[in-house]
Amino acid sequence: MPAEIDAILEDAFERYDEERPNLPAEPNLGGRLMVRLAALTASFYEALVAHGHAPSEARRLTAQVTGHVYRRMTAAPTVAARLVRRGPAGRVALGLDLMRVFPFGPPAYDMRDVAEPGTVGVDVRRCPTADYFRSRDLGELCVESWCNLDFELARSWGAELHRSTTLAGGGERCDFRFRVDGATRDAHGM
Repeated sequence: MPAEIDAILEDAFERYDEERPNLPAEPNLGGRLMVRLAALTASFYEALVAHGHAPSEARRLTAQVTGHVYRRMTAAPTVAARLVRRGPAGRVALGLDLMRVFPFGPPAYDMRDVAEPGTVGVDVRRCPTADYFRSRDLGELCVESWCNLDFELARSWGAELHRSTTLAGGGERCDFRFRVDGATRDAHGM
């Protein structure tokens, strides 16, 4: 088993090294970092498939790995939100604000606040990660290994995420609606 893992990882990094020169040039560091992580994700998935894993199993395994990375990546905004804001609505608003500075900041990402009763809402109109996966015909991988991680993040903030569409899944936007008791984001962040 360790030899198989080593072979898969070696294959994944070789694939990534081949793909890296072809990656789109995003206008900011966060966008560039996220596209590189997307390329690494795709390379890992493709290596798993090349080593005999069924696509559904490869997506599941890839999602496990990306989940570990995402939890570490979102730990600082989650801790900061818990320290600074009281209640789930404040945590969601501050967590989103911090993540919209880095790594999901403009102009690489186009995110717009949406006011709906009982939610902290954001529509994502452009996501370089989703663009990258879709350009490789890997939208399903993106949804399973990246987009679905946001549900766990919402729970860590004390909210429940509702989303009906994603860019990676072919939608015109990703509609994030974080539901918390009595929460609506106002123009001042809460």
